Amino acid sequence: MFITLSDPMRQDIETAVRLRAGESRVVDVFGVAEEVQRRFVDDNVALEDIAAVVARLATQSGCALELDSGEMLSEI
Repeated sequence: MFITLSDPMRQDIETAVRLRAGESRVVDVFGVAEEVQRRFVDDNVALEDIAAVVARLATQSGCALELDSGEMLSEI
């Protein structure tokens, strides 16, 4: 199922990923997704849907991905 995120949410995700990529080449996917979800709680978007966008953008930025278990992936 394809989820359409609001423009403000997409912009917030992009900003958060750029910020994390500037700090470290490893992005905590679910950590960033949870922060975004809290800021946009009224949008009622599933954490997994936000995390998928975070992961895609982080990968496109050349970052490694940190998932819940602390595993790192270089690609999805």
